[in-house]
Amino acid sequence: MTREIIPQRRASENEEIAFAGTQVSVSFGYYDDGRVAEVFLSTRKAGSAVDVAARDTAVLMSLLLQYGCSAKIIGRAITADAQGRPEGLAGIVARLVEERQAERVALMVEAAE
Repeated sequence: MTREIIPQRRASENEEIAFAGTQVSVSFGYYDDGRVAEVFLSTRKAGSAVDVAARDTAVLMSLLLQYGCSAKIIGRAITADAQGRPEGLAGIVARLVEERQAERVALMVEAAE
């Protein structure tokens, strides 16, 4: 499978979440059809272990999405507790990607009707 090119101009959304006692800024970039194309993660503690893990998570998540792996598949592959809740940042972000993508596609379908 080849990597899907991201449009030069694309919609994006931002959100703040808490992880491991740290505020994490999450940015989602979208393909024209509403799918999430990329994720950016950063913290206010540049260079900290959580910040490095967040940035690396974003790069890997973005590459997986661009190569066609769904957020649902990513989320299922990530560590979760006995109730299926993600335990790490990657799982939390995968769930956010899945939610954002579903919301955006639903809005696009509604607007087309």
